[in-house]
Amino acid sequence: MAEQPMKVLVVSDVHGRVTPLRWLLKNETADALFFLGDGLYDLNQAIAANGAAPDYPIYRVRGNCDIGFDDPAEGLAPFGGVLFFYTHGHLFGVKSGYERIAEYAADRGADVVLFGHTHYKTLRHGTPFSPALFNPGSLRDTHSYGVITITDGQCSFEWKQVPEQW
Repeated sequence: MAEQPMKVLVVSDVHGRVTPLRWLLKNETADALFFLGDGLYDLNQAIAANGAAPDYPIYRVRGNCDIGFDDPAEGLAPFGGVLFFYTHGHLFGVKSGYERIAEYAADRGADVVLFGHTHYKTLRHGTPFSPALFNPGSLRDTHSYGVITITDGQCSFEWKQVPEQW
């Protein structure tokens, strides 16, 4: 019997754009959120402005601009039968290539790597990129965020944008 699909939101690089983040937290339903740094103050501010945190877990890491936060720089999370490695990506040099982060995550058994920092929407599958690498883009620059649908342990990836009317 097939499992119910699970929906995971992926956000990175807010850099002060609290209004689109508030829209996303209020209007997108999900089973979880991965927040990949550069905007932890913004996340806290958006949650407070909305009056409550969403009713799903938020996995978060600090980015290179999140000075003074105790959040880790990386994490591993099993969710929906998939092992996610998540980080901001700055320490892995993702602007100059993905090999280092892919190898690091693969050594930990990850199926999917979630990262930010580049501000570009990215999806890489297969050799030599195993596990899959997914970047949601930037909530600051393109107002984009990622959506992962997990069905029977398999992921499909897409990008969405906050509507311009926010």
